[in-house]
Amino acid sequence: MRFEGWKAVDASLNVLARRNPDFRVVFRGDFAEDHSMTRRLIESDYLPLASLKGLVMFERARILENRFWKLAFP
Repeated sequence: MRFEGWKAVDASLNVLARRNPDFRVVFRGDFAEDHSMTRRLIESDYLPLASLKGLVMFERARILENRFWKLAFP
């Protein structure tokens, strides 16, 4: 996605949060070594407004089910 697209997503998340105070965006993944880099990119580059307002959360999940992988290898 282009940078302008992320700006639109960031603005949309803030509108959703104004209408629903419990709204949060949760990123799930196995953020082992690159967790700080991933978090920095999301918080500062892609979703700065949402991150500043505490709308972005990170949840560590060791095993993620990848539905696309299942589709590729039935």
